[in-house]
Amino acid sequence: MNKKENKKIMNEILQDGRIIKEGFTGVYFMVKDEKLLTSIEIHANAGGDPEVFKAWEASQKDKECFYNE
Repeated sequence: MNKKENKKIMNEILQDGRIIKEGFTGVYFMVKDEKLLTSIEIHANAGGDPEVFKAWEASQKDKECFYNE
């Protein structure tokens, strides 16, 4: 694939408001400004189990890439 095709695919994936389920953890994210955001509300409204989200959130607390507003 070339850069133009890659950009097109990423633009399709990162459309604002799109809900994406992460395959390994099962946590749901919403796309906003080309970023993946999540909260217990986003996760539960998408049909996710709140206990799965709580376990995932606890596992992220010590990671540098985790940002909690």
